[in-house]
Parts: sequence; structure tokens; C-alpha cells
Amino acid sequence: MANVGSILLEKEILLESGTNEVEVLVFRVGKYRLGINVAKVREILPSQAITQLPQSHESVLGCFQLRDVVVPCVSLHQHLEQESPQSGESNLILTEFNSSQTAFMVDEVERIHRLSWEQILPAPEFVADGKSPVTAVTNIEDNLIIMLDFETIAAEISQDGHEADVVENPEGIPRGEARILIADDSATVRKAVQSTLESSGYTHVTSFENGRQIWDWIEAKLAETGDVRQVADLVVSDVEMPAMDGMHLTRKIKSHPSLKSLPVILFSSILTPDNTNKGKSVGADALITKPEIKRVVKLADELIMKQRSKPTAESSQSQPAATALA
Repeated sequence: MANVGSILLEKEILLESGTNEVEVLVFRVGKYRLGINVAKVREILPSQAITQLPQSHESVLGCFQLRDVVVPCVSLHQHLEQESPQSGESNLILTEFNSSQTAFMVDEVERIHRLSWEQILPAPEFVADGKSPVTAVTNIEDNLIIMLDFETIAAEISQDGHEADVVENPEGIPRGEARILIADDSATVRKAVQSTLESSGYTHVTSFENGRQIWDWIEAKLAETGDVRQVADLVVSDVEMPAMDGMHLTRKIKSHPSLKSLPVILFSSILTPDNTNKGKSVGADALITKPEIKRVVKLADELIMKQRSKPTAESSQSQPAATALA
């Protein structure tokens, strides 16, 4: 465990852009062996002195001070209905996503594995459509590892219902004419983005659970119509997804002779400087963090109208919008 902790602290695990690879930290909670993307992990901690909080969610143990930050601590044992460990026998995984830090209590941290996203499979449909916080599964050394949807867990604990926001349209942009494709393996985030777009007037929205699904759909639609303008006006994609991640999806779109003019927004809970640089290198038109759902609508307005204002001949040679990445 100490070796894993030191690797995470040094943050020396770097993946090339668009290679469809991921680092997975495997850990154990009760009878479950679970995984989390290393990009969401800051460090591994021993047990801490935790101060209880009044009227908090039943999965929240309390909080503790780490250096100059007060960190909330969540018991995955409680959340997954597993027997809690004896005092001093647990570890904490300190995570950072959606611009906030949270520690999750676990039994044991095992090791880090480098995988292709193709080795990580979407959760079965009946699981993904239910309330289970499972986003994917993978087989590592003949063991089935469950990938948890930490965004959904955090939303449940904070009681954030992700109600649809309405973004006004004072300029009268014809949002109802545009076709938008969404890819995100988190059902909670996927529904939140789609409902916000639709409530704001983007009524032609199709969503997918991962990059492989959306790429197969785009290829089939392009083969059917022969015209990228009949495929979509915008793609909004998560970065980390089973089968094919958002970086790899973006690279495939931007390297395709007929699709390279299609705008792509990468929408991530872990928008680090490294991820931002990777997004630029694969040709993304914009990158934003997941709490900024309303900004997706504003960027959709900007990128779609910019694309539509270009002559057809120029459109096939367009470059990513540098202003959106500034």
C-alpha cells in the first residue's frame, strides 16, 4: 500500500493522448473488489481522527483536517451495505473530482493496473438503469473488478437531484434544429446533461453509454447519409468511459476526413491541466468540468452557430475552435 500511495502522491503516471488507456486502482470493501480511475485519486491515507457532523447522510462518517483542507469522509461500507472494519484497520482513498475532495473509507488498497478501455465493459443494462452505483466491470488477473460510479455516489450523498436547468436564448438561436450526441457512462450525469439541453430548446438529443457506442452510431449514420451535416451538429463526450474513452473518440472524429469539422466538447469531472493538454492534442473544440452543465448549452450555441456560418467547402477543412479552449 505504501508504494501505491507514493506513486499517487508523485502523480508520475502519465498516459499518452488518445491511446484509450486508463490506470485503475483496485481496492476492497467487504466482499467486493472494486476499481477507480487513478486520475480521480490524490493519495492513499491511513485511518484519521474523524469528527462527526450533525444531520449528515448516513454514509458520511464526518470530516477531518488534512494539511489546510477539511475533507468529508464517506464510508463505502455503509453505502454498499457491508460490515464496517474494526478501528484502525481501514484505509482512506482521497479523491478529487468535480472540483472537490472527498475521502472514501475502504478495507484494503491493492495495486494499480494499466488497462485499455476496451478491457472495461459497460455494466449490464438492468444495473445501469437501476440505482446501483456501478458504471462498468473489468477482468483483472481472472478476477472481476467492479468500477464504481463515484459521481452518482457523491450526488446521492449530497442529495443533488441534478434537476434540469433552463438556459435562456435571448439571441433566438434555432436550438430545435440542431442534433446533439452525448456519451457518458454515468446515468446520473448523462440524464442531467440531456435534460438541461432539452429544457433549453435542444430537443434533438441522443445519448450513449460510452465512446464505442457513439462511434459505431456515427459511422453507421455517415454510411447511410453520406453527409456529416445529417449525422450531428455537436458531440458532447465524457473523458473516461468503458470500451472507448472520450480522448480516443475525439481523435477518431478529428482524424476522419468527413467528420473532422464536427465540433466536440469534452465534459469531465477530472479536468486537470494534463487532461486539458491531452484534449487539445486530440483536437477537442472545448473542455469543461461536469459541474458546469449550463455552460454546455452556451458552448453548444457558440460552436454550432460558428460551424453553420462557414461555407460548405470550408467546413470540411475547419480547425478546432481555439477560443473555446482559451
